[in-house]
Amino acid sequence: MLAVLLATALTVQPNPVYIETTSGGRQSVNCDLIIESSSAAPLDIDEIELSVFDRAGKLVLRRFVDGNGTRPSIRTIDASEVPAKSQVLVFNPFHTFDPEVELASMRFIVRLSTKDGNTRERATVTVNPRPYAGAAKLILPVKGRQIVYDGHDFYAHHRRWDFTIPGLRQLGFRTNFMRYSFDFVPVDENGNMSRGDEEKNENWFGFGREVRAAADGNVVAVADSQPDDRQFSPAMIAERGTMAIWGNYVVIDHGGGEFGLYGHIKQGSSRVKPGQRVRRGDIVAAIGAAGSSKFPHLHFELQDGPDTNAEGRPSTFHDFDRLYGARRVRVRAGSVDSGDLIDGR
Repeated sequence: MLAVLLATALTVQPNPVYIETTSGGRQSVNCDLIIESSSAAPLDIDEIELSVFDRAGKLVLRRFVDGNGTRPSIRTIDASEVPAKSQVLVFNPFHTFDPEVELASMRFIVRLSTKDGNTRERATVTVNPRPYAGAAKLILPVKGRQIVYDGHDFYAHHRRWDFTIPGLRQLGFRTNFMRYSFDFVPVDENGNMSRGDEEKNENWFGFGREVRAAADGNVVAVADSQPDDRQFSPAMIAERGTMAIWGNYVVIDHGGGEFGLYGHIKQGSSRVKPGQRVRRGDIVAAIGAAGSSKFPHLHFELQDGPDTNAEGRPSTFHDFDRLYGARRVRVRAGSVDSGDLIDGR
């Protein structure tokens, strides 16, 4: 006889879940599904179902990833099973919606089964996402022509930070503080990020470029003693704490529960100190390559606290140009993400 159990818990992080409006006017929902099983046997993830409801409680749409087809959509989920008495994180596969879809509530159902198929489980959770209205009026923290080398779309490494991995938890990570992050890289007129030997920091157009405060605020943390050697290891975190991931950094409290993290700044480049008041546009440091940095760039994010115990928050930038080849479009207020060519004024 087939047994259907309810021994699996499903939660959504973060809470609350925010709706971010993308550059094309679509709605983005950036959250994770945490599946926790008390089963003594591992469970396969067979299907994830999403139902969206409006404020009247009426169904707006329903979507699935499941086992149908010769190369089924469930294979796009990189976590295929939940180990016995353990948990896994699944990045929400239903992340983008048209502007007219009313996202009053979202109900997720995950269906699982044992390898032999004799036991099936189902877990359900409902969340009420809400649009995010930023408190600070942000400008791009880097002036001039640049590319968002990696933002926080579904495929970006900032988005795909699995804080439930045991190794990361042992190091002290508990949230996705970089959920809404950006890697800003200055480029030349042709979109090149560097010239010559890329192993040399000075051959990157952004290395040493000024970093400015994205909004008014109070400086709460500064570190700029680490060399720009692009070197990083878990031992550094064990020695210096989780903020060592940035190498060098400036953290500014922009008010309204929003903290700006300016990471991988150049060694010795900080022009501010904790307790100092800054205004939007003030120069606070320079772009470097310290810590977990693939190459010279500025890592910027908004978060709801001053360190890696925080959760990320969406950013809306003001008064910049979006570059479409030879065409330039002025943006009074909008979002940016992976691959965008922009010009900070």
